Amino acid sequence: MKSFGVVYDSYWGRSRGELVIGGLEGIALPQREFTLPQGLVRALGSSLIVAGLAGLIFTAAPLVQSEISYRWNALTIRPLPTSAPAVSQQGEVVQAEDKDIEKEEMLRLAAEWGMPDTRFSIYIPKIKAKAKIVENVDPGNEKEYMEALSQGVAHASGSVLPGMEGATYLFAHSTNAPWNVTQYNAVFYLLRELKSGDEIYVFFLEKLYKYRVTEQKTVGADDVSWLLHSKEGKERLILQTCWPPGTLWKRLIVVAEPVK
Repeated sequence: MKSFGVVYDSYWGRSRGELVIGGLEGIALPQREFTLPQGLVRALGSSLIVAGLAGLIFTAAPLVQSEISYRWNALTIRPLPTSAPAVSQQGEVVQAEDKDIEKEEMLRLAAEWGMPDTRFSIYIPKIKAKAKIVENVDPGNEKEYMEALSQGVAHASGSVLPGMEGATYLFAHSTNAPWNVTQYNAVFYLLRELKSGDEIYVFFLEKLYKYRVTEQKTVGADDVSWLLHSKEGKERLILQTCWPPGTLWKRLIVVAEPVK
């Protein structure tokens, strides 16, 4: 008894061919021709291309928009709005310590900047970043910080709050894959553009805190010293995000000090 053999004869670029199966000697098996619909092949290929492009656009669009918006704003930047000093009926300048005047000014700026709330939020004029801040988020609890970062920026538990001695530590760094960068990292995507002297504003309990950037560093992903020592030293603001954006490779740290 001889073994079976299979021979497939095809023509390059065609979806037609002849399949011949040889069996026992002396037994003729019928030949059968088959055809794969070319329309189906084209439709499937086109669908895959469209799906791939749609996925790319969905992932990259917010980041491209951020880049374009930042470049345009850099060309058309205007001074931040400031109000004239309040004057009493006697013609005397009202001091900034007046809490009612201070709150009124804070609410005016919040409305003008389109802030999400005045209880706890951040605004960075240079990169047009604004977001709600979720308070006391455990950076070691993935479920907790992923939920917080879906709402805005997270305030690390263990760090101080604005106005206190030590560091207020804010992060937007948790993305477990590049395709999640638009969901979890877009708020601080342009953080790398901040330089010494750039301003950062934090609203906390209906009070406005102003900071100026003093330094920027790139550190390893396992470097938690900035958070561990956040209760030490003078009042400051620390912002953290992933670097490069959409990866877990390193961390970008921006430090700012309060403007009194």
